[in-house]
Amino acid sequence: MRRKIVSKGLGAGVVLVALACIVLAAVELYQAFWNAPQLKRDRESVSHAFEVMSTARELEWAVRDAERGQRNYLITGDASHLSAYRSGMQAAPALHSKLKQLTADNPEQQGRLPVLDRDIQAKLAQLRRTAEIRETRGADAAFEMIRAALGADTMGAISRTVDGIVEAEDTLLKARQARAAETERTAARTALVAALLALAVMAAGALLLAQAFVRARRSERALRASEDQFRVLVGGVTDYAIYMLDPQGRVTSWNAGAKRIKGYEADEIVGQDFSRFYIEEERKAGLPEQALETAAREGRYEAEAWRVRKDGSRFWASVVIDALRDDEGKLIGFGKVTRDITERRQREEELERVRQNLVQAQKMEALGQLTGGIAHDFNNMLTVIKTAIDTLQRRLSAGERDVARYVEAVIRSADRAASVTQRLLAFARRQPLEPKALDANKLVAGATEMLRRSLPETIALETALAGGLWWTQVDPNQLESAILNLALNARDAMPAGGKLTIETANAFLDETYAGAHAEVAPGQYVMIALSDSGTGMPKDVAARAFEPFFTTKDEGQGTGLGLSQVFGFIKQSRGHVKLYSEAGEGTTVKIYLPRLDSAPLAEAAVEVKPKTMKEAKETILLVEDDEDVRGFIGDSLRELGYEVFAAGDGPAALRVLDERPEVDLLFTDVGLPNGMNGRVLAEEARLRRRQLKVLFTTGYARNAIIHHGRLDAGVDLIAKPYTQTELAAKVRKVLDR
Repeated sequence: MRRKIVSKGLGAGVVLVALACIVLAAVELYQAFWNAPQLKRDRESVSHAFEVMSTARELEWAVRDAERGQRNYLITGDASHLSAYRSGMQAAPALHSKLKQLTADNPEQQGRLPVLDRDIQAKLAQLRRTAEIRETRGADAAFEMIRAALGADTMGAISRTVDGIVEAEDTLLKARQARAAETERTAARTALVAALLALAVMAAGALLLAQAFVRARRSERALRASEDQFRVLVGGVTDYAIYMLDPQGRVTSWNAGAKRIKGYEADEIVGQDFSRFYIEEERKAGLPEQALETAAREGRYEAEAWRVRKDGSRFWASVVIDALRDDEGKLIGFGKVTRDITERRQREEELERVRQNLVQAQKMEALGQLTGGIAHDFNNMLTVIKTAIDTLQRRLSAGERDVARYVEAVIRSADRAASVTQRLLAFARRQPLEPKALDANKLVAGATEMLRRSLPETIALETALAGGLWWTQVDPNQLESAILNLALNARDAMPAGGKLTIETANAFLDETYAGAHAEVAPGQYVMIALSDSGTGMPKDVAARAFEPFFTTKDEGQGTGLGLSQVFGFIKQSRGHVKLYSEAGEGTTVKIYLPRLDSAPLAEAAVEVKPKTMKEAKETILLVEDDEDVRGFIGDSLRELGYEVFAAGDGPAALRVLDERPEVDLLFTDVGLPNGMNGRVLAEEARLRRRQLKVLFTTGYARNAIIHHGRLDAGVDLIAKPYTQTELAAKVRKVLDR
């Protein structure tokens, strides 16, 4: 630091002396290139003014000489007087032309010259006529002409014009003389001030130089004392191993901290290669050499790793290696600092274990909440089903036939159970999706018409559909269901009425936004937003809105799976959903779906005429491991007119297929026992029968036929549970393809 201070003082002194020289040089340049030319211009302008005044008077005198010579000739008759007349007549035009040139840059003087020229020409013409009359008609006639012209006073007009020119030029002359004097005074003052300033600066520079030399001597003494103190300080530090390496990595110095941490005495380690501190695996991998190369190349190397003490024990170390260079940039060695952070690492590992336990506890709590909600809903539905079945058994045993409402109760509970299951699958992102190229504007327009009939009259429904909206690829049925779900939530948030707005737009989510939201990829999206003017939600409620079974509605008013279903479906569709809400300000939910690169080509509609049940004589191989499900589905297919063979697993199904070449359709569950799932079974079956048609069924999306939530290409699937009507339509569609 002291060296820097001395260097700065010395540099400042040199700069001030140089600055004084520059000031003096600048003054000389100012005098030479600005002041001297200005003085020259001022002197020239003064001389020019004198010349204009002199020329104007000479012009007046020339005219007067011509007049005087002509009159003397008239009076005396002596022809010698005509020489003055002729000289004046000849000089006047030349002088007038010169005066015009001299005043070319003065508009005021130029304005007087035409008048002066007119009067001079008139006077010269008068003199010329008078002289001619004297020669031809005599002196009396000439005098008579002079007397007649006395009233014009042309000579007086010429004198007054010349006086005006001289007076104006005299005014300019005085101004120019004053300016020249001021320029000379300014130059003198500038030179004086510059000289004084230069002397002051030079004096200050000399003083700084003297002080710098004094400080330099003091700094050298302080530096030696500081180096001694630093050596004592480094040598006394025991928490850090601080030592030096030469460019080849050999130890050149050793402090007390290095002795305590690594266990070596200074005379044991100085001169040895520092690689002995590395574990065997890292030495073989060349890590010591790589560390020095990195420090030399980048200036510093930092790492945390295992190191070895003299006794062979290991410790976790924080290591810093700094490259040391001389003033010319040449590498002269390395400074190395090592700290034992084994205890800190153990604390961090313990903290991580605690955090993992906390995360596991939170997962178990969430799982408990999820299973509790499922158990609650399914117990309610099972209560209805078991009670209804028990009542059916009693009444049918008693011969009663009025049992339709109990059957309907069972059907409603089964449908409700199916709905809860689908919502759970949507939340878990396990529902099978059939994405299609979609114009979101058309889907929103269709859903809006349905909502207008469903929403109460107190709720105003508006849409704002973007022009030029991009195409997206999504399951249209699930998207429509999500929009309806969100609209119904908005309805419930506006019990007294309000406004629901559905809008679409093209959107771009940049890397900054994607980095702040998990599972969001930056890029172009189709945005669908639903905004209501309802009660809104406080922040703590909005933060939990997508959790399964979380609801703010009264008991029995909702399952708490609506928003979680929307969330799961959008995520499964590789999209993003964002909720904005404030208490009393309403809620906005924005759905982002990935843009489809190009609009799909229109597909020609092909009409397939379905067969009636009486015409359906195809043979179906049903593969289902659950005996009850296999029995009921087999009965349903037989009622539809199909011949059905059943098997409980893949190997049994292949044996039936070998024995029954008339099988037209393989209808198999995806999840099968004995090591052969439905996808493997289908592949084996098609090796035997290339034209065999296959229909899969499953209770949730399995990776065998569904990847990233989407059906594999060419796969037909009917998701459990399903009705006989849905089964009939799907089987018929596959067979008729």
